[in-house]
Formats: sequence, structure tokens, C-alpha cells
Amino acid sequence: MCGIVGSIGKINTRKYLIDGLYSLDYRGYDSAGLAFLDSSNELKIFKAVGKVEVLDSIAPKEFESSIGIGHTRWATHGAPNETNCHPHVSSHKEIAIVHNGVIENYRALKTRLMGYGYSFESETDTEVIANLLEFNYRKNHDVLDGIRRTIDELEGSFALAIIVKDQPDRLYFMKRSSPLFIGLGDEYKLLASDAVPMIKYTNKFVDLKDDEYGYISKEEVALFKGYDKLEPEITHQSPEFLNRDLGDNPNYMIKEIQETPQVITRLIDNYFDGEKFLFNPKMIEAIKKSDDIIFIACGTSYHASLMGVKYMQYLGKRSEAYVASEWAYFPVFTSKKPLYILLSQSGETADLIRCQKIINSRGSINIAITNTKGSTIERNATFSCLLFSGLEIAVASTKVFSAQVCLLALLTGAIEKHTNVVTHLSVVTSALEKIIENKQDIENIASKIENASMIFFIGRGNDYIASMEASLKMKEISYMHCEAFAGGELKHGPIALVDKDTCLIAFNSDMSTNLALRNNVKEIEARGAKSFVISYSSFMKDDDAFLVDNVKSYLSTIVMVFVSQYLAYYVTLHKGLNIDKPRNLAKSVTVE
Repeated sequence: MCGIVGSIGKINTRKYLIDGLYSLDYRGYDSAGLAFLDSSNELKIFKAVGKVEVLDSIAPKEFESSIGIGHTRWATHGAPNETNCHPHVSSHKEIAIVHNGVIENYRALKTRLMGYGYSFESETDTEVIANLLEFNYRKNHDVLDGIRRTIDELEGSFALAIIVKDQPDRLYFMKRSSPLFIGLGDEYKLLASDAVPMIKYTNKFVDLKDDEYGYISKEEVALFKGYDKLEPEITHQSPEFLNRDLGDNPNYMIKEIQETPQVITRLIDNYFDGEKFLFNPKMIEAIKKSDDIIFIACGTSYHASLMGVKYMQYLGKRSEAYVASEWAYFPVFTSKKPLYILLSQSGETADLIRCQKIINSRGSINIAITNTKGSTIERNATFSCLLFSGLEIAVASTKVFSAQVCLLALLTGAIEKHTNVVTHLSVVTSALEKIIENKQDIENIASKIENASMIFFIGRGNDYIASMEASLKMKEISYMHCEAFAGGELKHGPIALVDKDTCLIAFNSDMSTNLALRNNVKEIEARGAKSFVISYSSFMKDDDAFLVDNVKSYLSTIVMVFVSQYLAYYVTLHKGLNIDKPRNLAKSVTVE
């Protein structure tokens, strides 16, 4: 989940590296570092524990260099200290690297290299790669041959930017399972974990594929796989969807929450032309012919996939959802014509990539639903559906959840050939706009629950799914202990935890369960807990905490989760915590 950048050629090296790391710190912010060759071809390394701001303060304000690499870290091997911070340098100081990914066989490689006299300072798997590269390079002093040998020996995932001290005119790279892009400028070339750091410099990119390696110079891209030289495939990115401008917003989370209505409108525009749906007809036909629709996802995307299961079951399809990290190791095959739908905001989720490899090895059809065009999952899917949500920077996903549920609803409408889903979604956007207007009322609720010892989120049916996502969001950024339960399950054990310091948030959007849910609320109140009911306005009670406009029941999760995003936001704001960058988390989960 780390972020890497690199540059070579006629460009302000320091500015690109530091600015690039700022733009990638959503991938990890335990520590940061950079390396460059100065005008005397000496390797200079600067590292700092903490966010990129700390590195920015200690690195020279100016330096003469035409080649450099940088890194912002989410720790996997070794504590976030200066020794474990990237870049890492080989024992003989010939090679410096930054790395995103996890090397599974690093212990065996480390033991072997120690037998050849190599020493290690850090606890990281990355330092093993640096020494292995140097060891293989020293065999015949051919960097490309050394990289090729190293790729063959490594097990796991990696995206690397590599400086070789006696090759100052080339910046080397290698990639497997972790994202890496090349940016093309006239007299400079760039590397980064995604296009965001490079979009101010170019809109032309090369999206590297697994086991590709090579080098960039100020004028050239040399790309290889195995012993074959490849022709780079150039793609273009729109700056509109890579915009990091906060505008008048104090942080990215609130900006992204409030972009949700526009995201839904944009999705409708991309998948419906006013008369007919615009999904790939072959994809629609594949869904119709399948006998089992299997959703696989992680975290927030998994909760969106639970709505997808309900939509497919409504169409008469057998359907289920699995957590990717579990299915990857315990895959389930129960039908003759399965179709898999993979949901990922980044399209680079490591657990999901592992699942996709299993699916593809069986020749099964899979559909990627992602926000990132050209990502690993999108590229390797049979079909893909983009979310067009724009860049999501805050670690806690908000607008993408709504986009995923919206897209699944549109897809269901396309399969069923019912265009009224578009009208229903327009009602949702109006309901969201009204919630935005009344967000101060949600802040008032937040002030009443922020000191609770524990928060229960409950609901029934779709509202139970909303409760699960609401609980996750509150955990992620406020660090409060909270749990989600189906309303009727409280009395089967969890109610034993309730005391006067417990708070209950109940989502109530279904008339058929309205009375049952309110009875569950009374059961909790009788044990001394404070309760707050978020309800449809059509069956409100005088003591309900917040009302939302009615939308169609199959879309209720969008509006209830939207309220919960504000709730988590305001609790965290009142606690004075870092809203966009919660502890121990990173945005793009590129490690298993």
C-alpha cells in the first residue's frame, strides 16, 4: 500500500518527488524518504518517520539532480522507524530502491545472501531486494540481466523504482501485482504508483503489466518481459478525474461525501442515454446465461456487494457474496456457469487480485466494478464497469460506496429492461441534497454520541447492510468501538453488553419492519442506552433523531449510509482526529 515516485531528465527533481509523495500519502504515511544522485554522482538519501511534511522539512530545499526516487510507507515488515524507511540501499552502496508490495520468500533469500557476505540493517523485505539486485548485477555488470534474474527469484508482489549508481542516465523499474505507471514528457520521464503525481506534467502514460521491467531515460522508454523487448502501450488520463483540489473544503472526506449526488448523476449519464442503457450487451447476456452470480470484495466494497446479491436474487438468480481475503484461500465453486463480480475502488486490491487469478485460471467470466481505469483488476477482467467517481483521497471511502450501489442498480435495470431505475436514482440525489442542507442536525447527534463507550448500529433488511457500513466508517476514523447487528439479533447475546454509556443508532427505512425495529430500540433503551433513530419521513415518530426523504426501498442503503458518513465525520471532527488519514490504515490495499 506504499506510494512510490521517480523521475529522470529535465525536471525539478525535488519538486516532483516531494509533491508526488504528498499526492500519494493516502497509500501510507508511516514514514517517507527520497534518494537522488547529485551533480558529483554521489547517492544522497533522506528519510523521516511520519508524514511527508517531516521529510519535506529535512530534505534540501534545492539540489542539482536529474534522477531521483521517493517513497511514502505503510509498514508491512518492520516498525515505522528510520532504519526500515525507504529508500533502501544495497550493501555495497551500488543500488538504491523504493518498493511497494510484499516479498513472500524474503527470509530464504536473505539467508542465502548472508551466506555470500551481504549484511542487513533493516527488518524489511525491501532491503533483501536491493541486495539481491546488486548480487545479480555483479555477475556480469548488466543491469537488465540482473533485474531479469531477480524477477525470476522473487515470490510475491513488487513495484520498484531503482537507481544504479554507475548508470546515472537511466532509472530502472520492475513490476508484479503492484501498480506502476510511466509518465511521458518531452525531455523527462516519470514513475509513480498511479497517475495522480504525474498529471500536472503529462497526460500520456504507460501502465506496466506483471513481470515487465526496463528503464526510462530523459528521451527513452525501454520495456522488456523475459528476454523480449516490448513496444510500450500509451494511454491517456483525464485531469478531471485526478483532481486533488480541496476548493473551500477543510478536508477530502467532507468534499467527497458532498460530491455523491454529482457522482450518481455522472453514472446515469455514462450508462443511460435517455432512452436505453449503455452497458456492454455481451456482458448483459453473460449475466443472463449464468446460473450463479458471485460477488467478491473487501471492506466497504463488500457491503456494496451485499446489495448486489439482493438485486441479483430479485432477478431470480442464485447469488452470494464473499470477502476476498477469505475466498482467495477457500474458493467456492458450486455451479456450472458461474459469473463473478469483483468490486474495488482502486482496482489494485491485493486480496481481490489473488481471487481474480484463480477465477481466470478456470476460464470463468468476471466483471470488474472499479473507479480506476487501467488498474490490474479492470485490465484482467472479462468485462469492466467504471464508476466515474473522480479521485477519492480520504482513506475512508464514501462516494464510491454510493457509486457502487448505484451502478449495481443501473445494471439490474439494464438486465430487466426497466428504465424507471433512472427516475428512482434521481429521487435519491434529491434526498441526498436535502441531507446536505440539514447536515447540522447530524452534527448535533454526533455531539451526543462522541463520548459513548460503545455504539450499536442496527437495522433490518437493507438497513442491516447500512448498519454494517456505518459501523465500519465510524471505526475507521473515530476509533470508537462500535458493532452492527440485525435488529432482531440484539436479544440473542449482544444486549448483554448494553449499559448507560452505550449509544444506539437505528436505521429505519422499511415499513414492513418499522414496528419490529422500534421494539428493538425500546429493548435497548430499557437497559439504559441512548437511542437515535434515523427514519424515513413517511413513518416518523416525534422523538426520531433525523428524517430522510423516502426513496425506493432497494436504494435506501445509499441514503442511510450517506447519513452515517456525516455522523462518523462529525464525531471524528469533534475528537480532533485526522479525518483523511486515520491511524494504521491506507487507501489502496495492495498487500495481502
